[in-house]
Amino acid sequence: MLRLPVRFVSAGQFEATGHWLHPDRVLGTSVIIVVERGCFGICVGQRQYTVRAGQALLLPAGHRHLGVPVEGTEPPVYYWAHFESGGSLYGDALVFDALQLDLPEPALNRLVFGFHQLINENSMGMGRSQICDYMLSILLLELRQEAREAPRTAVASRMLEYIRLHCYEKLTLRDLAGALGYTEDYLSRLFHESAGCSFRQYIHRMRIQRAKRELLSGVKTIQQIAVECGYSNPKFFSTVFLKSEGMPPSTYRNLYSGQHQNNA
Repeated sequence: MLRLPVRFVSAGQFEATGHWLHPDRVLGTSVIIVVERGCFGICVGQRQYTVRAGQALLLPAGHRHLGVPVEGTEPPVYYWAHFESGGSLYGDALVFDALQLDLPEPALNRLVFGFHQLINENSMGMGRSQICDYMLSILLLELRQEAREAPRTAVASRMLEYIRLHCYEKLTLRDLAGALGYTEDYLSRLFHESAGCSFRQYIHRMRIQRAKRELLSGVKTIQQIAVECGYSNPKFFSTVFLKSEGMPPSTYRNLYSGQHQNNA
């Protein structure tokens, strides 16, 4: 468990009613907020957050925060704890104006239990500062996991977007690696994790989906559709289509084009 130099100040549970807004204030202590039900809006500096059930918000001391309206939502029920930190709360490499986290259910349950311990004056076992330290440790472990996953998620998003824009051109994994600045091996592994198939399988899938739409339009020839979907060889296009759909492109057009026109 991470050990942090914190000093517990106060804690409580808040249940909002009606059109409640978080107060506009600057506090000398840091705050953990964990939302159990509903949601609320809050602005910290120049950034606005909508904090929902199952999320936590960590607000460092000295930052102005004020409520902002969120329409059509259930008033929140949340737990809060104020604390003072004697050191860098986030570590040397992770500094935030505020930190919002999605909490897995086990982590949320542990935090809610911790809050009940903090609120209860007769809490047994750990002292209040130790409980606050424990809760911060849970949040920081979640943050560390997010910090590891975020770069891979960002690369995967860039990769899929690049493919979406260029999949009808001549596109290889080497082209993709050169465009994004990563090795082919890394992108190949990441692609399997993100899409559940190989790079080449995904390209064919995207192309065949477009080809099916074009075939049902009934305007272009199969040769034209093959070229526009990235296949310079119509015979190869037909082979890939047959493997994907269980029938040649011409059969697919004859079988479904009338149905498509009737449903248009």
